[in-house]
Amino acid sequence: MPHRPRWLAFALTTVLTGTTAAVLGAEPAMAAQTIGYPTFSGPAVPAPPVAMTTGNTMQAMYDAEAGGTDFWMDRLLARPGNDPAGTWLMSRGRALFMKTHTPSVLGFGGQVAYWESISNQAAFTVTAGSGTWTEQVNSRWQAPSHWKSTHTNGSLRLLQTKFMSHNNVAVDNLAFTNTGTASQTVALRVTSPYATTVTGAELTGSRAVKNNLTTLYPRLSGDGFTAASGALTRNVTIAAGATVTVKVQMGFVANEIPESLTEYNAYRNAAAQDVFGAHVRAYNLWWAQNLPYIDVPEPAIKKEIYYRWWLMRFNHLDANMPRHFEFPISVEGSLGYNNAIVLTQPMHIDDLKYLRNPAWSYGDWLSVGKVSNGGRFVDNPGDPENWSNSYTQYIAEAAWRSYQIHGGQPAVASKLAQYAEGDVKGQLSYYDRDNNGLIEYDWGALTGNDADAVSFHWRAGNLDRAESAYVYSGAVAAAEAYAATGNTAKAAEMTTIANRIKNAIQTVLWDNANGLIKHRHVATNALVPWKEINNYYPYAVGAMPNTDQYKQALRLFADPADYPIFPFFTANQRDKAAAAAAGQPGSNNFSTINSTVQFRLYSSVLRNYPNQWMSAEDYKKLLYWNTWAQYVNGNTQWPDANEFWADWNASSRTIQYRSWIHHNILGSSNFTVIEDVAGLRPRNDNQVELSPININWPNFAVNNLRYRNADLSIVWDDPADGVVKYAGIPQGYSIFINGTRVATIDRLARFVWNPDTGAVTFPSGSATVTYNQAYAGLQSPVQVRQTSTQMVNMFQKVGVNLNTGLTNRALGRLEESR
Repeated sequence: MPHRPRWLAFALTTVLTGTTAAVLGAEPAMAAQTIGYPTFSGPAVPAPPVAMTTGNTMQAMYDAEAGGTDFWMDRLLARPGNDPAGTWLMSRGRALFMKTHTPSVLGFGGQVAYWESISNQAAFTVTAGSGTWTEQVNSRWQAPSHWKSTHTNGSLRLLQTKFMSHNNVAVDNLAFTNTGTASQTVALRVTSPYATTVTGAELTGSRAVKNNLTTLYPRLSGDGFTAASGALTRNVTIAAGATVTVKVQMGFVANEIPESLTEYNAYRNAAAQDVFGAHVRAYNLWWAQNLPYIDVPEPAIKKEIYYRWWLMRFNHLDANMPRHFEFPISVEGSLGYNNAIVLTQPMHIDDLKYLRNPAWSYGDWLSVGKVSNGGRFVDNPGDPENWSNSYTQYIAEAAWRSYQIHGGQPAVASKLAQYAEGDVKGQLSYYDRDNNGLIEYDWGALTGNDADAVSFHWRAGNLDRAESAYVYSGAVAAAEAYAATGNTAKAAEMTTIANRIKNAIQTVLWDNANGLIKHRHVATNALVPWKEINNYYPYAVGAMPNTDQYKQALRLFADPADYPIFPFFTANQRDKAAAAAAGQPGSNNFSTINSTVQFRLYSSVLRNYPNQWMSAEDYKKLLYWNTWAQYVNGNTQWPDANEFWADWNASSRTIQYRSWIHHNILGSSNFTVIEDVAGLRPRNDNQVELSPININWPNFAVNNLRYRNADLSIVWDDPADGVVKYAGIPQGYSIFINGTRVATIDRLARFVWNPDTGAVTFPSGSATVTYNQAYAGLQSPVQVRQTSTQMVNMFQKVGVNLNTGLTNRALGRLEESR
């Protein structure tokens, strides 16, 4: 299982303490990955309102619909009626959301959260007249930006439209319709446990959030309401056949977010429909400003891509709370652990770096670097219940790739290098107890796989681990970052450390007799026969030689009895069976954390370790099954990225258990569509490199990525099929910069385009260049200047002044003293 609360993992992870289990015998004969492809069901994916352009397609789509309140992203991800994933509210603010949501209660029933659940109570509730209001569940309609539900009470019908604004205002529009023949008067009463003090026409209060990380000053008001005795009240008279709309709003005001008070006051003083329209337009404008437009020929995958973008937005915290959550950061499961857990931060960064605003990806590595005080990366201490040791993670590697995409002043790269160095040295100091260049664990939760990590069940004690590959990739990232700033001495030092780790992986963990990487039991120096996908992390980061000797370890991926494409289990399935036979079954779950590391493995292997056992077809199956698992029963109406899944029924092709954490971002997958299908390879210079994994799609497009100081688009339209997929865009495999075509080749092949000369070169393979030109001004990462107010403020918190390129050394000393 990918994750459990830390105390539970101790109880559930067990090891053999008696006799040693027998080493498995000879390797089985090869067998093909035979699972095939999944079947999707559900309604048609809504068509975009405009055709793709070589400019900003998301903005063009928004502009086409900006006159109303009906937007493509809301239609695409809408959840009508009784949602099998649960009644979770998709709408949220920077820090405000519903940890649980009870639709039968008017208002915001359930448990309101500010970063985390405040006190397991509703935000506010509304009672309306006498009698019982019954929600008509089949009429429920929820979009990312807002919720609509219909409730009836005799001859009264209520349409409730509610949402949470960006700056943490909960707004409820209540439209009462009288379907009877006589006028009716309804007494309304609004109460909140967080605002009970009468202040003019409002109710106010003061409440500390969980762990006293900040104090909120809630304010509750409503159109025409009177505040008295801890409640808001008013009467509404509705003529026969008429509709009367009433608005109630509650601002969760925090001093560190002054916009929260400004937005509350604006919403309080505006009409209900004006507030709704302003919110929906602002919410959907964010997509236009931040998302690249991605088009693929499989509708289910296309929708899943945009669902994953919504997950990134929903599981994100921008609370500006001092010391702990002061950066915009992703959290692992707003509806679950809800913390910046280092195990999955790099997976989030890999996707977040393709949002156009670099703050979304930079915030994650700045936060972990600062709270880790320059040492090994640890979970955010704002939530001690989910704060533990540094887990198996590749934050430094992912952070460097985010820098390759967005760039910034040399001081940005220098800060990244310092944090990466601190993590590498900190991990080796803390975990490499025998000083052989490899980190050692004795507990499966430290790998993030808990009882799924079968190797820990073989024999008690520390294991030299193959996850050392991520310490290696962190050292490589530190070396490259230092080199970018001209610090050759530090770059050389980190390269030496990287080479030491790589050598240890290749010697200490290599089983020459069986041609496999295996964890090593430190106390007995025995290689552990039971394996996981973790054993292959060295291949994912390029830490193994590209020779026949070392490539043979990849043979196990040809056999689903060892490593099936789906389910993407943690453990080698033969070894899991051996562990079960020895009385140590553990758990055997699967999740997007597993598919993420498999995508990383295929991405590296298909380019760097070509072999007869792993193919682009296998990668394609993984892509489809990863998508399928995130739809309840494969129905595209109901995406739900649970923390993990279990009990796969191969006969019926059903997942029989979906975990209790819903709409989670344990792993990531949008990056692989951009980097592997479309082929973008981040680089340290100003050139653009494409290296696609050809899965025989006739077309795809990644439009308007922010690439350093330019907008980059990649389009593939197969000339061989004779069908033009994108009107006005030439067929072939093309690069566009700021809407201008700069290179086209006739097939999917690896190529590099040089903007200074316009030259197209082929590092491997070949194709025909049908168009190319130079484009002036494209920068390398270190030439980019980040000047936005948000980025300047973020880097000031870690002692870097982006306005001058100089480091604020006093602030730096303050940071290190914490």
